[in-house]
Amino acid sequence: MVPFRDIRMDLMSSKEVAQYLKKKQAVLLPVGCFEMHGPRVPLACDSFIDWAGALLLGERWRIPVMPPIYYTFPGASGPWPGTVDISPEITIAYVKEIVKALLKNGFRQVMLCGSHGPLAAILKSVTASIFQETGEVVIHICPWNLLLPQEEVEKEFGPGIDRYLENLFVLGALKILGLHGAFDPKTRKRKPIEFPLPAIRKLAPHAGSGCVPWLFVADHQHTGLYDRVSIEDADRIVAMMRKAADSLPDLPGFFAEYQTQVASALKKKPWAKKDVWSA
Repeated sequence: MVPFRDIRMDLMSSKEVAQYLKKKQAVLLPVGCFEMHGPRVPLACDSFIDWAGALLLGERWRIPVMPPIYYTFPGASGPWPGTVDISPEITIAYVKEIVKALLKNGFRQVMLCGSHGPLAAILKSVTASIFQETGEVVIHICPWNLLLPQEEVEKEFGPGIDRYLENLFVLGALKILGLHGAFDPKTRKRKPIEFPLPAIRKLAPHAGSGCVPWLFVADHQHTGLYDRVSIEDADRIVAMMRKAADSLPDLPGFFAEYQTQVASALKKKPWAKKDVWSA
């Protein structure tokens, strides 16, 4: 049997989707990127992470999962070999069109799944723009935060591992996607993740580390190199991810509840009432 056959929308027929929409209207849309992740990690790391993460969430909540969006604004890795350097504007426009198409075809709860750092601001722009234009509420969730809690990872692999979570997450993701063996994080060297240029460290306490665009100038700065995890640890990572997924509450239900509240507020227009002011 093909894993996740019943929730992978790329494997579902149009008829199967129509039958699903009679019962539920939620869908998960993984949004990754295609960029340099150091000398060993695959270029599609973020796309694998969010696709596999979305599949675990879809399995938990019994909702379908779209294929991932691979090409988005990468951020600091723009000029590095293999990176597909899409602009923020094009990323916003493209993701927005896909979301609007899903809404038009009957999906009500569109859930964007993106863990890639620069996507936080970009997907916030997508959800805000769609809401302003249409009144429809779309949500962005981060599989990284939901499926690999730092404290659980440190219990399993020891303190200090949190800075290398991306290496762990993609190792587990590849196992879930049936691509085990494509990547082994084990190296003979240990190099930390670090700010790409030293002046960022001076700016960060006052303006935040994201106050300026980043540019990686060394290959290890993105994900680091770590010698305590190897390909043999994939099953342990997947087990942690599945345990985290199984413990999650009904986020799609919470989301639907919020959508109902927003729709009610838009209909009642409390801001237009004469007695709206409380003081």
